[in-house]
Amino acid sequence: MILEFLRQHTLAVIATSSRDGRPEAAAIDFSVRDDLAIVFDTFEHTRKFANLSDQSHVALVIGWDNGITIQYEGEAAKVSADDLERYQEAHIKSVPAEREFVEKGAVVFRVEPRWIRYSDYTRTPPDVIELRF
Repeated sequence: MILEFLRQHTLAVIATSSRDGRPEAAAIDFSVRDDLAIVFDTFEHTRKFANLSDQSHVALVIGWDNGITIQYEGEAAKVSADDLERYQEAHIKSVPAEREFVEKGAVVFRVEPRWIRYSDYTRTPPDVIELRF
């Protein structure tokens, strides 16, 4: 159910923090892998790239419309050179608009989930599912 919900979305808000603890949040396009890992890209000149270079911990919010949302926490890392082409292809297949960014040299990241909470507030009582990894 969680994987299906994530696959219905391509937009998330990601929160990172700088070395000195200053928070930063940004909207990103993302794709999801079968193992619930999130994939996104960003350019080296962005604050999120600088933050991820110092702190790998991230939080994301996905699907804030229609009363259903996922909160997602994990560890972000650049996709290795050995895996890059495969990840780029899958990411672009899921989010075709990302082709332009990948072709311009955006760095691809993979986020390994550590905690996920799925909340459906359209039900009474709400359905809440938590996963810890």
